[in-house]
Order: sequence, then structure tokens, then C-alpha cells
Amino acid sequence: MAVHEVTQDRRTRATETDAGQPARYVLRLLGGFGLERDGREVAVPQGARRLLAYLGVRQRCARSEAAGTLWPGSHEERARANLRTMLWRLHRITPEPLVEEDDRLALAAGVTSDVATLGAAAGALLSGGVPVAVGPGVPTLATGELLPGWYDDWVLIERERLRQTRLYALETLAEWLTAQRRFREAAQVALTAVQLEPLRESATRTLITVHLAERNINEAVRRFELFRADLDRELGVAPTPWLERLMQAGRSGAALPHP
Repeated sequence: MAVHEVTQDRRTRATETDAGQPARYVLRLLGGFGLERDGREVAVPQGARRLLAYLGVRQRCARSEAAGTLWPGSHEERARANLRTMLWRLHRITPEPLVEEDDRLALAAGVTSDVATLGAAAGALLSGGVPVAVGPGVPTLATGELLPGWYDDWVLIERERLRQTRLYALETLAEWLTAQRRFREAAQVALTAVQLEPLRESATRTLITVHLAERNINEAVRRFELFRADLDRELGVAPTPWLERLMQAGRSGAALPHP
């Protein structure tokens, strides 16, 4: 089918299915791949999933970048041909376009990605922005890992990048909540970071600081001892002297040291 016929067919179906409102698509990449159109699951062929997922993470990229990344073992011309095929297939999946094509590729305006949502929430926190509401942000920051079961090189790199971004954002949010004396929420956020990475000292330090700030010394000591035992069992190392000093200050009631 010619490109103009594909476009016309897509517009016709969009007119038939939309009730005066443009459809909204949600691309889920955290915890597993999924695409929804107005809350209903959309079936996406395996090959086309790779292109959608890449754009959901990168947001916008050159055609050559997408082709080279998704088909790294192919000759340049073959990779570009594969990309054209995937774009054609994507145009056939839904009434509305999922991908914008000009000099670069990007998700269409009506498609939102949970990776982009997480990035925006984390970016606002790490840039010093004041959280407006904690409730909606924490589930976003605590969502599952990027595309579990996918082992493409680019996925592994982006998975680790997102994991680190998420942990820094959770720690920052917990510190902000502690400064606002919202200790219950701060403890929940810090616990989320600890659960994501139990051996990360900065996450445990954040949680201990919450407990010490509310003078819950017993909880702080318990968390410290658990962390020390886990470090010794898993890595054969001890907590840093800074964490030791934090606990000593907490026990004595002295001002807490800053890292």
C-alpha cells in the first residue's frame, strides 16, 4: 500500500473511532512493555515494540541513531531499511500516528511515556524544585525497572541510568520532607529507596536521618545494625566512618553531621 493510502486510511479510522476528542496513548516501559489507547491495551508486534520503546526512552533522535542502535549488527543500508519497515508497521497499528517523522523521529504528541514522566518528576526534584504533592510522585519514582527481560545493550545502559536517577530523586525527596518535618512521608520515601538498593549507604543514611530527626533513636539503631550486618554478609565491608559518626551523634543528641 502506498504511503498516502496508509495516511488516508489512518485518518478515516481516526474519524470513525474518535468521539470528538483525540485519542490519548500511554506507553508503558517500566515493569514491562505495554501500549494503551484511552485505557485499552493495544497489540504491538515484537519488532515494532523495539522502536517504540527506544523512542519512549530517548524521546527524540535522528533516523541514523535509531537504525544503528536497534540493528547494530546490520549494514547501514539494511538497518535503514529495517527502520522504514518498522515505521510502516507502526502506522498500521493505530488510527492515529504514534511516531512523528521529519528530520528526526519522536513519539507523536498524543503519546506519553512513563519513562518521560519519571524523568520529569526526578528532574524537578534534583534541580531543587519544591514538590507540590508527594502522593502522585512516589509511585512514579518507585515503578519497576525498565523493560525487564530485555537485554539489548541500549536497554541495559538506560536501565542503570534510570535506576540511579530514581534513587537520587527518592533520597532528595526524603531529605526535603524531613526538612519540612513530614517524617511519616519521609520515612516511606526513604524506605522505597532502601528497598530498591539495600546496600546503598546513601539510601540507608537518608532513612536513618529521618528517624534521628524525629528522635526515634531505636529505629535508627535498628536500621544501622541491619545495614551493617548486610554489608558484612554480602560484601565483607563495614559502613563508612561518616555513617558511624552520624549514629554516634544521634545517640548522644548532638547536632547531626552533614556529608
